[in-house]
Amino acid sequence: MAEIDARLAAIAERFAAQAGETAAEIGAALDREDWSELARLAHSLAGRAGMFGYGAIGNAARSVEEAVDSEFLTEAITRLTQNLLAQMAELNRA
Repeated sequence: MAEIDARLAAIAERFAAQAGETAAEIGAALDREDWSELARLAHSLAGRAGMFGYGAIGNAARSVEEAVDSEFLTEAITRLTQNLLAQMAELNRA
């Protein structure tokens, strides 16, 4: 059991380390107003974040995905995405 816990911890650390790259991709999709790419990235992030104990990031990513899918106004999608990116930035500070 300890070996599994160690592997999961290593994967979670890798997730946190890759947060910067993922955030850059999300930011670029937002800048281009590429809603389908933004939704795809948010969907993928929501699943990975929740799996590795980053529930708040997973919830924020899910909110972005749902906003895009529901065709919210650009301002709302931008606000939700900026909130997500701020939470992801905290991973690198921790």
